[in-house]
Parts: sequence; structure tokens; C-alpha cells
Amino acid sequence: MGAKTIMDLIDEAKIPCRTDPDLWFAESPEDVEFAKALCGGCPIQQACLARALEREEPWGVWGGELILRGTVVPRKRPRGRPRKHPVAA
Repeated sequence: MGAKTIMDLIDEAKIPCRTDPDLWFAESPEDVEFAKALCGGCPIQQACLARALEREEPWGVWGGELILRGTVVPRKRPRGRPRKHPVAA
């Protein structure tokens, strides 16, 4: 038997996004970072990211990266405006 294809891996549910797809489109920055971490061991991580960039996905975690408007962004910002002055710890 030859090497497994991407579709074989998907059919065998060996990829993390098949268990809780909503996590990959989460609103909270913490959930987005968790989804990105889960992608780390995925056997199709690189192919997933490449295809998402080709399709210019509007948003979500794809291949371990957060994509907004078809481009990779480093992190999701929380809702609201950033503070003008840092909060004292």
C-alpha cells in the first residue's frame, strides 16, 4: 500500500480540527492560540496553510496560523479599543 493522501488522513479523523471545528473560528484570543497549538501535530498542517492562503480565506486558524482577510496575522486582538495608558500591575 502506498503513502496516505490528505483525504485518507481526513477520512481517518487524524486531524485535530475534525473534533471541534468551531474552535478554529473562535472569538477569544485564548481559544485562537489553543487552536493554533493543536495544529502543531497535524499531519496536513503545511498543506492546510498553503491551501488557505491560495483561497484567501477570510478568517480562522488554518495550518497553525491565524488568517484574517487572506493573510497571516501574528495574534488575535481582543474586542474593543486598546488602552491609552498601561494598567498598573
